[in-house]
Amino acid sequence: MSTVNALAREISAKIVYYGPGLSGKTTSLQQIHASVRPESRGQLVSLSTEGDRTLFFDFLPLKSEQVRGLTLRLQLYTVPGQVFYDATRKLVLNGADGVVFVADSQASVLDSNLESFANLESNLAEMGIDLPAFPHVLQYNKRDLPGVLPVAELRRQLNLLGAPDFETVASRGEGLLAALKEITRRVVKDLDARHPHRAAPRQGFSGGGSELASRISAAAEAPEPAAQGVAAPAGRPPAPRADPSAPEAYRDRGQLLGLSFARMFPGRGAALADVEHDLRERSYGPAARRAAEAVAELLAGLRVDEAAPAARATLLGLDGREFLRLGRIAAKPDAAVTEPEALFALHLLVAAMVKLERI
Repeated sequence: MSTVNALAREISAKIVYYGPGLSGKTTSLQQIHASVRPESRGQLVSLSTEGDRTLFFDFLPLKSEQVRGLTLRLQLYTVPGQVFYDATRKLVLNGADGVVFVADSQASVLDSNLESFANLESNLAEMGIDLPAFPHVLQYNKRDLPGVLPVAELRRQLNLLGAPDFETVASRGEGLLAALKEITRRVVKDLDARHPHRAAPRQGFSGGGSELASRISAAAEAPEPAAQGVAAPAGRPPAPRADPSAPEAYRDRGQLLGLSFARMFPGRGAALADVEHDLRERSYGPAARRAAEAVAELLAGLRVDEAAPAARATLLGLDGREFLRLGRIAAKPDAAVTEPEALFALHLLVAAMVKLERI
């Protein structure tokens, strides 16, 4: 699902590379990562088995075009191709804004291509998304190998919807950027079409297109963040700022207002309430430990094939570095945990619960 960061004036879109095992999905992302300017790319994370098959996903944020004045940040994922990882594929596919289907061009793999494409349609349908109306392109990969099917035959078998398709050799990077450019163009067009004044939202997206469009509009119309010391525009009162000389008043403001994240999760917010209570009592060590334990419990309940907590956290959509940081904070002696660290632990627990609601 697309998300809007109003402060950074960015909109993030998720593109998933789908296809049978060993079709070239991981290689595609590796080559794209290598060809993108270092300042425009993030770290490529790969979780693989000993056989070098992608077990979960690769993640690559890129900066690209703009959507109504907002910079588009792409998040590229792959899914595991093996048939017995369907639950993991569904979790990765959830919230996608577009799909690149990577087919293996070899004649011996045609049945696997057909099975994988049918699986894509089925999983999208379970999410309420109709593939013909969903941004997608196809890559006919491994065109350099002997015994590949003619492109016309691959189109006849796989591309019944007439989506844009590309001949690729992922191992050499051939055709990959053209496919990425086209799926990006289609995702941008789709996001733009979901503006409330232009078109109705497509069904099946968490949060709804109209809500996303409202956030796009609000962020696009928001002023640039003012530099420190610059006066606010005439007619607009300056935003209130906390007085750094009065930390107690600032710290207690949430308590005085009776605010609580636990209210976001009726019947399931007990752990959050306990962490918030510890924070109000200035018990920062216990707050961090409670948050870490609650996150671990949430991850343990995920119905996926991998048992490693860090892999489950990354699969859920949590930042792997933040998850590791939470573990380090929770392992500290109580007296060594600071208020910002305890608040960070609360933040990660809230993020995990929000992401679980989208599954």
